[in-house]
Amino acid sequence: MKGTVFAVALNHRSQLDAWDDKFRQAPYQTPPKTPVWFIKPRNTVIHGGDAIPHPVGEEVMSGATLALVVGKTARKVAADQAQAFIAGFSLANEVSLPESSFYRPAIKAKCRDGFCPLGELVNQPLADTLDIITEINGKEVDRWSTADLVRSAAQLLSALSDFATLQPGDVILLGTPQQRVAIKPGDRVTVRAAGFPALENTVVLAGGQA
Repeated sequence: MKGTVFAVALNHRSQLDAWDDKFRQAPYQTPPKTPVWFIKPRNTVIHGGDAIPHPVGEEVMSGATLALVVGKTARKVAADQAQAFIAGFSLANEVSLPESSFYRPAIKAKCRDGFCPLGELVNQPLADTLDIITEINGKEVDRWSTADLVRSAAQLLSALSDFATLQPGDVILLGTPQQRVAIKPGDRVTVRAAGFPALENTVVLAGGQA
């Protein structure tokens, strides 16, 4: 997975519910009608066993999710044809500082070093309902279901490929719920889902030790 990592905000129903009142006020007046995209650049990408740097003085949130990995060049792909362009899926962690806006996600919140752990690729179709589990130091602290995603993996690939040509190795993070898990230096963060190798990372103080 050496391509661009795209991510989508507001793709979990709990996010839309939590932000509904604000979206209906000025200047927006209405919730977004299309996916709200942002990018996790190369400096954010780490893998299982790597350390997540925790910036000094910041609150850092874990965002367990799934990553769709593009298998072949995709441009203007219909949702019902998307599976042919998907190489598989992996577990992922969309680490972030707390979010104050979903229309323009802050670069400083989303794009810090090590803020996108990616797990091992699993070459199989995604189940309609899959629980995504977060454990901190071996204890389950969060669980959510892909059944609550607003748009499916196929719909996201279709929407993104409508305006951006996707290349093999590009990644789409499928979204996270409104509730995230705070992490701190010394924590061992594990993301699990049935059929996937666990994604485990230790949190360390940026520029220092755990």
